[in-house]
Amino acid sequence: MSRKLDELKATLDEFVEQRENLLLVVSCADPEMSYVLKALEGMDDTAPSDLFLVFGEPFTDAAQYASAIMKNLRVQMEIVKAPRAAEGEAPLPPLPAVCDDAAAPPTARVRAAIDHISSLLPAQGGHRVIWGFLPLQMADREGYARLAGEFVLARGPEPWMRGLRVIARDDRTAPFLFPPLRKNKAPGVLLYELDMSPAALNDALVKEAGDRSLPVADRMQALLQLAGLDYAYRRYPQALEKYGALYRYYASHDAPVMQAVILLGVGDVLRQMGDVKEARVKYHQGLALVMRSQALPILLNLTYAIGDVGLELKDYRDADGFFGLAAQIAGKLMNPFVKADALEKQGIARYRTGDATGAVLAWKEAAALSKTFAYHERHRSVLESLIAAYRGMYMEDERRACEAELKTAAQAVKTDAREAHEHPLRAAI
Repeated sequence: MSRKLDELKATLDEFVEQRENLLLVVSCADPEMSYVLKALEGMDDTAPSDLFLVFGEPFTDAAQYASAIMKNLRVQMEIVKAPRAAEGEAPLPPLPAVCDDAAAPPTARVRAAIDHISSLLPAQGGHRVIWGFLPLQMADREGYARLAGEFVLARGPEPWMRGLRVIARDDRTAPFLFPPLRKNKAPGVLLYELDMSPAALNDALVKEAGDRSLPVADRMQALLQLAGLDYAYRRYPQALEKYGALYRYYASHDAPVMQAVILLGVGDVLRQMGDVKEARVKYHQGLALVMRSQALPILLNLTYAIGDVGLELKDYRDADGFFGLAAQIAGKLMNPFVKADALEKQGIARYRTGDATGAVLAWKEAAALSKTFAYHERHRSVLESLIAAYRGMYMEDERRACEAELKTAAQAVKTDAREAHEHPLRAAI
């Protein structure tokens, strides 16, 4: 997988650096777009002189997508308003009127936005603007093809294209851009096919694991990822076989943290195979190995897993203790979301032992944390537990207060779902 990602990053880097081609078309399936978007995000972080403008909004039709681009640009221009004012700089000039003209051709609106943004950059310094028209879903393929076609250099390079790079996409499962572009040998266009399907990833990892020219440590990492794929696709005996080889390797190299990682994976496989008691044994073995290292992320995963196993085995006091440890470790890692999850489950464990008061304490802390960090789904589920507990304890004032708060939390959950649907980029990355 690392080779695949390295190849993707190298392709994007080379495209940005070269000067002969204006358009790069990446062919991939919808779920694979997240890899492209993450790669571009990383490039944006490391290339301060270049401007990356990436639009992952769905392409329902050309007019809608053009409007989404303008909305996105206005938000970004508003974000830099305050910093510019603090530096004594004037606000950025607004987008041209044609950009918001619904009657204008969508391609003209987008071209006007490109010209406008390019005019804002200094002429000196080699600044480049990378526009990524990379919708996560495409309903109107003909409209998208027309947009991408605007950047095929039919007449050769033009002055307005200086410093400009455009990245578009095709659908690898049903290509509609690659065939005509390849057939017509479209000038100024590079084509790149990204295949991150399970079969392709598995094949790449097998090659990495078996490549004796690579350092052994890199080959072991590839084998670890293969074991993870086996687990994901329920090939449990194969996963255990690979984990066994990995454990022997890391044990021979005195690497207790990696041994613990392997035991965590073995425990997860055993749980899926129904052997929950043996899974708990493996988790505890991993915990014993990693305790001295203070590798907090691994400690968190192991203590949380042991808590989960405690719930499955109805060993509620054990679950209570380990979820409490997981909550403490999550706090040290400044991860309020996992801490809230652990506190909710700690409350469940306590409630099942008859300790309603202790459960309420855990749930109240989880509710406060979830509310503070806008973890709306967890906030809602914890409030529902609190309401049930207060009802059983005849604490009517507290119950009514939670019910009122639950209405707000439930509405926030609906809002999150709607925004994730409207802006799938947020959900994918």
